[in-house]
Amino acid sequence: MKMNSSNLFFLGFMIIGVMLCLCSNNWLFIWCGLELSLISFLPLLHSKLIISSESSMKYFLVQSVSSSILILGLMMMLTNKYYFDSFIMLSILIKMGVAPFHTWLLSVVEGLKMMPMILMFTLSKISPIMMMTFIQVSISLIISLTLILGAISGINQVSIRKMITYSSIFNMGLILISISNNFIWCYYLFFYSILFVIVMILFYSTNTFYINQMIINENLLSTKMTLWMSLLSLGGMPPFLGFSIKLIVIEFSIIHSLFLNLILIIVFSLLVMFFYLRLTYLSLMFFSVSTKWILVKMNKFSLIFLMFNMLALPILLTMKMFY
Repeated sequence: MKMNSSNLFFLGFMIIGVMLCLCSNNWLFIWCGLELSLISFLPLLHSKLIISSESSMKYFLVQSVSSSILILGLMMMLTNKYYFDSFIMLSILIKMGVAPFHTWLLSVVEGLKMMPMILMFTLSKISPIMMMTFIQVSISLIISLTLILGAISGINQVSIRKMITYSSIFNMGLILISISNNFIWCYYLFFYSILFVIVMILFYSTNTFYINQMIINENLLSTKMTLWMSLLSLGGMPPFLGFSIKLIVIEFSIIHSLFLNLILIIVFSLLVMFFYLRLTYLSLMFFSVSTKWILVKMNKFSLIFLMFNMLALPILLTMKMFY
């Protein structure tokens, strides 16, 4: 997606819609912010891919149904009906694409370019998560389903876009666990967004969208190593940055005695790490005609990404000691 004046205009209004949601003190203005973000995001989905129009239509229909359910819940709230919070929560869960309302995401991501995919998994998640902090409804079953389906369903995928989508669903389950603590979910979403942007830049810059392309792509070994490190960080492998965001959720689960969630996090994080390792194993360990001594020829972006992943966690832990 070329960042021309039109795309910058729509991107600016999408950010304004998110800010309107964050700064509003009533549900009607929050709904207006959601609709502004939706109508601004739809033109950004357009690309030269044939499937992009189908993805745009599916995204619009799902978000419209979700907004309709939200309006129904708000009307029930005004008329003092029971279970209005369940309708609002249902609307938010559909907007976020968590299990079992995640199937629309898989067909939408196949027609997205890099920038719309980054926006859909980072910026557009802020408003629904913020809305969820206002609703006091138990979603322990939804959290368990999200963690289980997000990890298991990603194993048999050959599309890297779908694999990243299932990983995002799994990470949304971790955010939902800590939804009662604003600092933790903001911290998690911020650093997860940074890692997600790095991984997306690497995949789209190397034009790699399926597992078998990891074998035949003859990129620099430094690029493959950078991708490997970034995926390990996204999966939560110590000592990379991604481990810190999982560690803080694990500490939150221990403090609040959420032992079932703790077991699910530990067990299914291993599955997420498995399909990330399988992805990079195909790239690094199979036969390649490129020479290995060119590892020393690190380009600037590879060096920045590697240093960020390796050094950010020790710096954060040191700051925590002083705090």
